[in-house]
Amino acid sequence: MFAKRWFIAILSLLVLPVQAQKQYPLRQYLSIRAASAPNLSPDGKQVAFLSAVTGTLQVWKVPATGGWAEQLTFFSSGVASSLWSPVNNEMIVVADTDGNEQFQLFLVSGDAKSIVPLTNDPKVRHTFGGWSKDGKQVYYSSNKRNPRYFDCYVMDVETRQARMVFQKDGILDANALSTDGKTLIASEATSNVNHNLYVVDTATGQGRLATSHTGDAVYNIIGFTDDDKSLLMVTDHNRNFQNLAKMDLESGKITFLQDENHDLLGGELSHDKKTLALLTNRDGYGELSLLDAKTLRPKRLPDLPKGSIGLGGFTTDGKVMALGVNTPTKNTDAWILDIAKGKLKQVTFSSLAGIDPETFVEPTLIKMKSADDVEISTFLYLPKNAPQDHSLPMIMVVHGGPEGQERPLFSSLYQYFVSRGYAVMTPNIRGSAGYGKEFLALDNGPKRWGALKDLQVLADWAKKHPAINPQKLAVFGGSYGGFAVLAMLVHYPNTFSAGVDMFGIADFKSFLANTAPFRRPLRMAEYGDPVKDSEFLDAISPARHAENIKAPLMVIQGVNDPRVPESESALIVKKVKDKGGVVEYMLFPDEGHGIAKLPNRIKAYEGVVAFLNRYLK
Repeated sequence: MFAKRWFIAILSLLVLPVQAQKQYPLRQYLSIRAASAPNLSPDGKQVAFLSAVTGTLQVWKVPATGGWAEQLTFFSSGVASSLWSPVNNEMIVVADTDGNEQFQLFLVSGDAKSIVPLTNDPKVRHTFGGWSKDGKQVYYSSNKRNPRYFDCYVMDVETRQARMVFQKDGILDANALSTDGKTLIASEATSNVNHNLYVVDTATGQGRLATSHTGDAVYNIIGFTDDDKSLLMVTDHNRNFQNLAKMDLESGKITFLQDENHDLLGGELSHDKKTLALLTNRDGYGELSLLDAKTLRPKRLPDLPKGSIGLGGFTTDGKVMALGVNTPTKNTDAWILDIAKGKLKQVTFSSLAGIDPETFVEPTLIKMKSADDVEISTFLYLPKNAPQDHSLPMIMVVHGGPEGQERPLFSSLYQYFVSRGYAVMTPNIRGSAGYGKEFLALDNGPKRWGALKDLQVLADWAKKHPAINPQKLAVFGGSYGGFAVLAMLVHYPNTFSAGVDMFGIADFKSFLANTAPFRRPLRMAEYGDPVKDSEFLDAISPARHAENIKAPLMVIQGVNDPRVPESESALIVKKVKDKGGVVEYMLFPDEGHGIAKLPNRIKAYEGVVAFLNRYLK
C-alpha cells in the first residue's frame, strides 16, 4: 500500500506542473508585439523599426536614448521594409497592397509630415537596393519593361527622375553603388542558390560578368571597400559554406578572408568603411562578431542573448549600430550597440500582452541520421515538466523555402501550443539553408523523395519519445511547408492524424504554370522541369494522389498570393472533397503569401486550434 501511495505521489509531481501552469487565450498570444528591422538615423538620435501594434506592420521611430515611440506610416496593407537615408532625415519605405507583392517605393520624412511615392505603378514590382553614399540617389530593380525580367535603375531623389542603368533578360537585383555613383553591382539569379555578378558602368549601361563559375554559387554583397576597387561579400564560390570574401573588381579574383564550416547569415559594413559586422549561423543560432574592416581583428563585444541577431546598420560616423534581438523566449526588440564602449542598450520594450514570460519554453536541438545516413536536425519544444507517459499530442511544423531554415526564434504560436499541452517539433530536413551548399542541394528535383523520408524518420523518432503520444501527430506548414503537409498525408498516410496546409503547392505542374512569371525559372531549377521531369512531378504531386489522404485536412489561403496561387489550394480542397475526405478551407480576400493582418491571423489560427484540438485531443 505504501509503495502504491508513493508511486501516485511521484506521478502527481510529474503531471501537476503542466496542468497548473497559467493559461492565456490564443488572442493574447497573437497580440504579443515586436519591434523588428531597426535602423538608425544618420545622426544616431532616432531608431526606426517595424511594428504591428495597429494590426499591420508600420514604420515607427523611437529616440535612441529610449522613450515614447511615434508611428510614421499608416499604409492600409502594411510595410515590407524601411531604410533611413545616410545623410538626411528621411527614409525609403517599401509597401505593397493586400499582400500582392507589387512593391512600391515611398520617400517618408523623419517627422512623418511628408510621404511621397517614388514609384506608383501597381502592375510593376520594385525591389529596393539602397541609397547612394551622399543620399542623393537610390538604386533598385523592377520588372517594368517585362513582367518576366528585372532591370536595374538609379533614381535622383530630389527630381524623382529614374533611369535604367542595366538591362538584361534575367532576374536582376541592384546590390551596391560605388561612392562616386559610377559603378553599380548587379546580381542575376538563375536559381535561388545560383547567382552571377555584373559590374555595371552607370553612364553607358554596359555590364561586365565578374563571376564566371561552374556549379552553384551565391554572392551576397556587403559593400565596396574604401577605395571602391574591391567588394566585400559572403559567398560559397567553389566551396561548401558561405564565408567572407573579397573580390577585386578589375580581375574578378575572389580571395576568402575566412574558412569556416558554418554559413554566414550576412554582413554589414559601416559608412566610414572601418567596421565590419558579421553574423554566423551555428545550428540556426546567430552569432555576432565585429571586426576591423582592414585588419579583420575582432572588436570587443558585450554578452548577447543566445538566439537571433538582426543587423540594423551603423550611424554615419560608424560608432553606433542598431540590432534586432530575438530569442525563443523573448520577442524581438531594438537594441543599440555602442561599439567604442562595448555597451548594449535595449531601446524598445514590446508588449507581451500580459503573458508571464516565465511560461515560455526553450527548445532542445536534436540531431539524428536519416534513412540514408544524412544528418538532419530538429528543435523540440515541450511543456515544462512534461509527463513521460506518452500523452502529449505533437505538431510537426515544416518550414517553407525549401531553402529556408527553422531557427530558434520567438513564436507566439509555438508557445501557445506548448502552454496547452502540445509538443512542437520544427525540423531542418535536407534542402534547408544554413548547413552548406551540398546539404542544400540534397532535395533538388527527384531527390525530393529523400526530404519526405526525413520527415518520416523524425516522426518515427517522435513516436518513441516518452512524452509524445504516437497516435496523435499533426503536420503543419506554409508554402513549401504546405506542400510537405500534403505530400506526407499522401505518401505516408498512416503517420499523421491531421494536417494543416497554408498556401502550399498541390501540383507542381499547375504551380509552375501559374506562379508569378519571373519566379517560374527559379522554381523549375529547384523542383524540376514540367517536360523533362514530367513523370517525377506527377508521382510526387499530392493533388494527383488525393485518394490516399486519410487524415482530416485544413487549408488556408490568401487570394492575392503571387507565389503559390489560390488555384493550388482550391485544387487540393476539391480533390479531397471529391474523394470523400474531410477538409476545411479558409480563404482570405485581402491576404497574399501569408496571413499578415491581425484580425485575419486571429481568425485563421483560432480555426487551426479548433481543428487540431478536435482531431488530436
